[in-house]
Amino acid sequence: MLFRRRCLFTALRLARRNLTTDRKNHGHIVLHPEVQQALHERQPLVALESTIITHGMPMPENVTTALAVEEVVRSQGAIPATIAIMDGIIKVGLTKEELCLLAQTPRERVIKCSRRDLPFVVSRKMGGGTTVAATMIIAHQVGIELFATGGIGGVHREGHVSLDISADLTELGRTPVAVVCSGVKSILDIPRTLEYLETQGVCVTSLGSPGGVFPDFYTRDSGCKVPYDLADPQEAAALLRSWKEVNLQSGVLIGVPLPEEFAADKDKIEEAIKEATADAKAKGISGKEVTPFLLSAISEITKGSSLKANIALIKNNAKVAAEIAVAYRNGCGKAPGGRANSTKPLVVGAGKAPGGKENTKPLVVGASILDLSFKVQDQNRDMTLDGSTYSAIAKQAAGGVGRNIAEGIYKLHGDVNFISAVGNDHMGECLLKMMPQALQRGILVQDNQATSLCSLMFDKFGDCKIILGNMEIHQTITPETLQPYHEFFCDAPIIVMDSNISEQAMTSILQQAEEHKTPVFFEPTDMSIAGKPFKLAPELTKNIRLIKPNIHELKTIAEVITGETIKGKLDSKLSREQLLQQAKSLIKMIDRHFNCIIATLGNHGVLLSYRQDANSDAHLLLDVESSGSPHCTRFYAAPKVKNIVNVSGAGDSFCAGFISTLLHGRDLDHCVAAGFVAAERALHSESAVPSNYFPDLEAFESRYTQAAENLKQYSI
Repeated sequence: MLFRRRCLFTALRLARRNLTTDRKNHGHIVLHPEVQQALHERQPLVALESTIITHGMPMPENVTTALAVEEVVRSQGAIPATIAIMDGIIKVGLTKEELCLLAQTPRERVIKCSRRDLPFVVSRKMGGGTTVAATMIIAHQVGIELFATGGIGGVHREGHVSLDISADLTELGRTPVAVVCSGVKSILDIPRTLEYLETQGVCVTSLGSPGGVFPDFYTRDSGCKVPYDLADPQEAAALLRSWKEVNLQSGVLIGVPLPEEFAADKDKIEEAIKEATADAKAKGISGKEVTPFLLSAISEITKGSSLKANIALIKNNAKVAAEIAVAYRNGCGKAPGGRANSTKPLVVGAGKAPGGKENTKPLVVGASILDLSFKVQDQNRDMTLDGSTYSAIAKQAAGGVGRNIAEGIYKLHGDVNFISAVGNDHMGECLLKMMPQALQRGILVQDNQATSLCSLMFDKFGDCKIILGNMEIHQTITPETLQPYHEFFCDAPIIVMDSNISEQAMTSILQQAEEHKTPVFFEPTDMSIAGKPFKLAPELTKNIRLIKPNIHELKTIAEVITGETIKGKLDSKLSREQLLQQAKSLIKMIDRHFNCIIATLGNHGVLLSYRQDANSDAHLLLDVESSGSPHCTRFYAAPKVKNIVNVSGAGDSFCAGFISTLLHGRDLDHCVAAGFVAAERALHSESAVPSNYFPDLEAFESRYTQAAENLKQYSI
């Protein structure tokens, strides 16, 4: 059995190496985890350009519009993928922080990137906003087929003399991406642009414009007609399916008129264009600087009405593109019986569990909480709970042990399922907006319950002094509410469970773990509730194979399992040697019940107690049937971390790093090193879970592999 498992891991590591090679073929492209997962699962995706952020609009409209456009895409059931270049790295999918940073970068330091500019900007490690052409190229390289923008470039006025023709047009002729826009920008020569697109063999249509009238950005009627008109997104999706089937290596252009209430007066816009064009000539503005200059000048001339129209049409195009993407995916690749096929990511090291099931996504069941944290700023006063008022910095963030671990695994492993509950209230809305879309598939939105809220108070040294929270909503996670997520349990290589949920929910989880022979990783959460699952029947709790308590939670668990009251006070401020002896004596009382106990000892490090036969094969920690192998105990000293920003999510990130690396088939040293590396990133992050731990999974592996070589550890 052990030999077969090692052979399996060898094959999986080779497969992983091949997967890594394939990803590196994208060169300098980094996928946001949400985009990566959507591509894996063939979820509807919409690419978005970034020149709107860097050159198309002034601050703050560029930021608010870009964020609003992403939200519009999500509201229709698709995933947005804003594309930009930051420090020479092409990013497909931006975090909010990255988007804001890009918008605030002075324009002279950001290149407006078309096809010709990409090599230069990447080689010089510069920043860039991608035009239609560049966005199409990158979207196609990673596999995104639909792209929403405001308006495309075209043949400039008097372009027959100057030969000033946008690269967007030739890109449409050679890159198979469907572009949804409000036609060609009004500042251009639209009839000649449409002629040029015909020469390039581009299928040009209108959508929602009877008679095939083509829009011209600020107005709904350019005066030109195109050969084909689509009635709705479903017809557009059918067109795209045929386009893919005939395998044309050219794009599709779908012109969508902007909403009528935002349409500009055609005569006034034409007058503004002529005035702005004359001004550009007088100032000697040429090349790719012309379009942003004209759009800005027209906005000034029209006293902002053109900017409002621009914002409205971009949002509308994003909505239509998302509707097309959803309709396209719903109709693509249907298997017999109407069930859509999906491409699942390779989960390296998960392999097949006993009974032959194929493992894919880890499952986390636990708390989702809106955290309000207060850190005292008064350096001259010690914090005491005596009713005094203290000057403090307040922050709001997504929290909850289960939620934090799920997001960490999602970002470090690549995929995860998560079951939790939030209220149908304002706090629930805030919390969901902070969570990756991929984590929301198993969120229960409860009408008559308040979203869990925690207030955390930190003293001037950053130590947490008290936590106030309402956890009642997590009691609504019941066997009945878990039942619709049966497939989550079937597919999981491991189930992570925190102690905030009810004993009834734990019973259901452990029953399903028993049914599917799936190991459970238990995060005790708090010493007052750490023993909860061990009050259940032993035939259920035997499926809890890994636990990660601190020393106080370890004592609670030992008392519940043994039925004995353990005398003596535990003090986390003891010396390392004293803490190790306390932890080791507690572990000895219960180690035979588990495959692995990860006892966290604060900034000292972790004490690991694990089955001896897992020395050579850490994946044995996921066996649900203990072999009775004796335990080894090993201490890993925590690396020194400077400039700590936040301590609230470090333990959860350690869990995520440890579990992710265990599922990748690495040994225990690498699992612990990965936990420390992830925890360090969390300590340097304002939020409990960093927006990005590392640029990609390869960077994470490289970092923890290096950290494993420097681990300070010894057996005790």
